[in-house]
Amino acid sequence: MKPNNYWWNDGVNKHELVFDTVEQITENQTHRPKDNFNHARLYGNAHFSDLRGVMSAPKNSKNRVTLNIIQSMCDTVTARVAKAKPMATYLTTGGSWAMQQKAKLLTRFTEGQFYQADVYKIAPKVFLDACVFGTGVMKVYEEDSRIKVERVFPDEIVVDDLEARYAEPRQMFQQKLVPKDVLVALFPEAKKFIEEASSHEDRDTEHYYASEQVLCIEAWHLPSSKGSKDGRHVITIDNHTLLDEEWERDTFPFCFIRWTERLLGFWGQGLAEQLTGIQVEINKLLRNIQEQMHLATPKVFVEAGSKISKAHINNEIWGIIEYAGTPPTFYVPKTVSGEIFSHLDRLFSRAYEIAGVSVLAAQSKKPAGLESGVALREFQDIETERFIMVAKDYENLFLDAAEQMIDLARVIAERGDAYDVLSHGDESIEKINWKEIDLEKTEYVMKVYPTSLLPTTPAAKLQKVIEMLQAGMLNQQEARALLDYPDLEAVNQLATASQELFNKIIDEAISKGRYNPPEPFMNLAMGVQMVQSAYLKAKIDDVPEKRLDLLRRFLQDAVAMLASMQQQAMAPLPGQPMEQDVAQQGARPTSMAEQEMAQEQIAAPMPT
Repeated sequence: MKPNNYWWNDGVNKHELVFDTVEQITENQTHRPKDNFNHARLYGNAHFSDLRGVMSAPKNSKNRVTLNIIQSMCDTVTARVAKAKPMATYLTTGGSWAMQQKAKLLTRFTEGQFYQADVYKIAPKVFLDACVFGTGVMKVYEEDSRIKVERVFPDEIVVDDLEARYAEPRQMFQQKLVPKDVLVALFPEAKKFIEEASSHEDRDTEHYYASEQVLCIEAWHLPSSKGSKDGRHVITIDNHTLLDEEWERDTFPFCFIRWTERLLGFWGQGLAEQLTGIQVEINKLLRNIQEQMHLATPKVFVEAGSKISKAHINNEIWGIIEYAGTPPTFYVPKTVSGEIFSHLDRLFSRAYEIAGVSVLAAQSKKPAGLESGVALREFQDIETERFIMVAKDYENLFLDAAEQMIDLARVIAERGDAYDVLSHGDESIEKINWKEIDLEKTEYVMKVYPTSLLPTTPAAKLQKVIEMLQAGMLNQQEARALLDYPDLEAVNQLATASQELFNKIIDEAISKGRYNPPEPFMNLAMGVQMVQSAYLKAKIDDVPEKRLDLLRRFLQDAVAMLASMQQQAMAPLPGQPMEQDVAQQGARPTSMAEQEMAQEQIAAPMPT
């Protein structure tokens, strides 16, 4: 192929160049679909013919694996790593209050977008693909001015191995079977070409499809440098180019995760590939054990010529066997050697070591004797160390998805379409529009954090909160807020109501410029302390004076209300002497309890 005939250059027959390029690449990579096919069969414990149909075993299959170590390991690792819900957070590099507010909105925008696109539902499936096939793929795309996410099967992605030697290809293809009616709905102007395109049934008549499908290839070429015009995005069928547009982004619309990265190349190595040898050996041992168990049936040795009736040889209790000559000999052969079972156990242990999973974790059991929260937490930490690298890759998957979503939101907004998402808070739902954020990449730093830094088990979480409380890192209110057990939720909501109320007052004053005055029934002492700390922090962050005035106003009103309440509490009760009379008699009561005692004394009848 000549350089001037590359598919991303200007030309009228791009569909031909794209199909020729993909065909040349796939001809040199015939081993990869076969490997994915074998790994899918090992994990699915099924003998399907290809990866296009439903992955289910045929009825009455006699060759299924009875002890599937690959499926057990992949499912256990997925449950351990993918149970977390990482969330992207944004830190501004400038530090101004306005940029900090945009960064907070951007964090809430991303969180709402994750839930809107079902990222937390799709990501575990992508991680399982990485365990089985070595590489998991998630696509972030736009449809009808909305950002969506889908899991992509690794066989659909095509890259040149030589170009992707260091896992950074400049061009990428996705080939997929699409029903013709769907393509016509997406590209009505190309209806004639779509109807005339070669259906997939014409190429492979062994399979029946309920709808007429056509092979569609979507191709991307990244810009060579900033400002270059060679970035391209093309969607083609075999006889027509459906879409041809410039691609200005420096990334593909895919997020990748690999179980283990290879020394060279784009594709990763999966857990199924690492355990294939052990699984094959286990299968051989199981077949050997099965044959020996079937052959190891009890036998009866009867001497030839002896007069023994076979009908007398039965399972009757205290049965009588009549014989003449040598009596019959009953023999129960040894079934399976113990060394075979020992070797089988060693293979299982080796598989757990390779996967980094304990047998107890695969069985959802905890070690005997570990009852305290500290012990359970330490045990989980030791086991998690094995997955630290792949866990970081799983977190980076969410960072990549967040960055893709921000780029798409910016493109949609620049096109003139309004784009907003719903941010799901603990107590309210807020619609956030992208035009209120629109931070450039150079203005923020993206980081990831797990949904909860506390342990997941109740005992370990309680122990961790107690330790932080004893160390002075938390107060009673904050400790209660962290214990979100269902049976304590109602109690905690009442106990932390004051703290949550003042947090809401501070947030609305700083973020929305809304003033909420103090009330006598509030815990004003706590409110003054919290608002004062928030005021000092807002002063450091250069919050506008109008927002600071709201905090100062609240402090002044709260202090005045406290003073008024104190004066009312210090006022003499009816029938009580004035202050100068009290001064002559002694110190006047200062507490409510003392005032109540004084009032009781005044109301008591005089002694006769």
